[in-house]
Amino acid sequence: STRRSQSEHIGMSKKLLIIIMASCAVGFVLLKWASKPSSMSSSSSQGYCYSADKTVDITSWTHRNIPKDSIGANYITPTKLEELRKSNKIPILESGVPKVIHQTWPNWKIEESSPEYKQWSSSWGACHPDWLHVLWDDCDIRKLFQIHLPEFLEVFDNYPNPVQRADIFRCLVAKIYGGAYVDMDYECTGGIDGPTGLNPPASSQCKVFVVSSPDPEHDGVLQNAFMASVPQHPYWDEVFKLAVERRTTLKGRIFGEIPIKNTGPGLVSDAYLRLPEGDVKAAVCGLNATEFSGQALGIAPYAVHRNAGSWCACRFPAINFICWNKCRGKMKKYIPSMYRDLTRHKKKVERGEPLSPEDQVTWNLYSHLWQGYYDKYGEFEDA
Repeated sequence: STRRSQSEHIGMSKKLLIIIMASCAVGFVLLKWASKPSSMSSSSSQGYCYSADKTVDITSWTHRNIPKDSIGANYITPTKLEELRKSNKIPILESGVPKVIHQTWPNWKIEESSPEYKQWSSSWGACHPDWLHVLWDDCDIRKLFQIHLPEFLEVFDNYPNPVQRADIFRCLVAKIYGGAYVDMDYECTGGIDGPTGLNPPASSQCKVFVVSSPDPEHDGVLQNAFMASVPQHPYWDEVFKLAVERRTTLKGRIFGEIPIKNTGPGLVSDAYLRLPEGDVKAAVCGLNATEFSGQALGIAPYAVHRNAGSWCACRFPAINFICWNKCRGKMKKYIPSMYRDLTRHKKKVERGEPLSPEDQVTWNLYSHLWQGYYDKYGEFEDA
């Protein structure tokens, strides 16, 4: 009996030792993999990935007409954009914002993407046929940093989630080229170059335009899915300064990270909030989310964020469920800020209490949306 017990004990010890050694081996491999710089860092320095004359006809992707001979009828490459910039042929709004739509996709096989993405993207050519439409792929993005912000490449290459590189890219392209960056799940419904959009009255100080967040408790005051700017505005310097402070840790590389704070809307929001009062801060303006996002209801007069949520994933596929569960938890708790405001205004009106002048304007403009919010989101506790 004693021998049998000793034998079992030795067997258990061996199994335990094997498990420990296997765990260490897996941990070592995972650590090496997570510590390894992004494969993008090995990109060649030959220049942009495609020749200057490469274009993609997008006129058949949308139910709305895009004039075949318009400059908005095709995607062009960043190389072509650079040529136009050097020859001063980029059209510009009166506000100083270049008439350029920037979007990014991992590669130029955009025709293989879902019909929804193609329709949303091509809607910008239908809304703005006289604007340039530039498609940046992963190679183009890294080359942009190599040329214009090489000191940031170490931070860039160590982002574990591809969307983090897409996040920080939009800030650099807004700084270098200006124009409007829009996510691929953003649809143009009426145009963005009106007086409440990117072309305000001459008396306006606005030079950087970022859509206000429909969910400021989660994202911050601004949302980076739609941003526009004049070239070389100093606000973007503050964004990159903060991005360096919030660079990815090794823990973030192993387990992945929700990129809201270090590259996403939290970054552009906090960079804005920590600016001192003055001309730079006054030039950063939030676009009305009800008019330029419509994310909460799926409708808006000028542009709608369809919020496909492709950013929500971990770097390590085996634990993707962790990141997806975080996103699902957020979505379950999500109550649009406009719905909160309209509900409070509605209760005051029903009680016969006066609204402040600002709240009265909001109520007059958007009270007709309240029922749609209620039908979609129901009641909420702090109403």
